[in-house]
Amino acid sequence: MKNKIGFNIIFALIAFPIGLALLREFNFQDFMFRNTALGIIYLVTFIFCIFFMLKKKKVEN
Repeated sequence: MKNKIGFNIIFALIAFPIGLALLREFNFQDFMFRNTALGIIYLVTFIFCIFFMLKKKKVEN
């Protein structure tokens, strides 16, 4: 079995608006989130979406 890096379009479609919301929530002048709890939730969700989007798939030969 070989590990192949897969690309999951569903998680990519979820990660895009979450990433945009994360950028809107971040204040670049102070390098802090405007609402800390919401920013942390966006960040964790974005990281999980990126992880599952690029997760390796096992390919049987």
